[in-house]
Amino acid sequence: MATSTRIDEAKGILAARLRALRSDAGLTGRALAARTGLDHTKISKIENAVQMPNQTDIRAWCRACDADEQVVDLIAAAQNIDAMYTEWRRLEETGLGRVQRSFQPLYEKTSRFRVWQHSAIPGLLQTSGYARGHLRTVIDFRNIPDDIDAAVAARLRQQGVLRDGTKRFAFIVGEQALRTPLVRPAEMITQLERLAELTSGVANLSFGIIPASAKPSMMPPENFWIYDAARVRVDTVPGQIQHKAPSDVAVYEKAFEALHSTAVYGEAARAVLRTVASGFRAT
Repeated sequence: MATSTRIDEAKGILAARLRALRSDAGLTGRALAARTGLDHTKISKIENAVQMPNQTDIRAWCRACDADEQVVDLIAAAQNIDAMYTEWRRLEETGLGRVQRSFQPLYEKTSRFRVWQHSAIPGLLQTSGYARGHLRTVIDFRNIPDDIDAAVAARLRQQGVLRDGTKRFAFIVGEQALRTPLVRPAEMITQLERLAELTSGVANLSFGIIPASAKPSMMPPENFWIYDAARVRVDTVPGQIQHKAPSDVAVYEKAFEALHSTAVYGEAARAVLRTVASGFRAT
């Protein structure tokens, strides 16, 4: 889906929420204008997603509709619209190294990471060989400048946050991510052995697996990363979506908890890893 389409959809959702607040408060557009000091034509444009409201508009709108509890969420939604969708191609104009480096400030300021991936092993847990294979597939598929060495170096540098004892990490992967052979069998085995080490009592990190035979109450089709309770990064084929509205973040938190309740940990996770590794040894 094109960037403009996603932004238009987000604007439409915000407009509908504001329109519903006014309607639920029993106000006409002109009555809302009288209470807020906003021009009634501006109110019409906002409700029809022609014009974006600013923070002052949203605060006045909610106050007039006796909906002050909605202010934080609506402002977050408005702020998120222009920045919510970043095309990979724009980020990748100079290669993946820049993309990987762009994550570093966010990783450094985040205290709690919750990560779900079903298509590949999360970057923070990748060995250098796996990282190279994973990033190589992205470079080749998107036909972007080949800076594989810089991209791998940046990804491995990100992993320094794992050694920060003040941070907490919860990773859940689908079994298919473990079985997808992004690199040669020997390198896949090395990667799986690294994951097995992480299941053995790393104080600030948990690693869970959704077995292929499991049936979670919620199976998200997309990979997502939750940073504290402030934002969610969702990776799609054409681009990356950033969700910052508290209500959106809460939905992803609920999805993560559903996955967590189904995932296996510790010895059960190691058993899955051993089974997958034995398959690669047999190839």
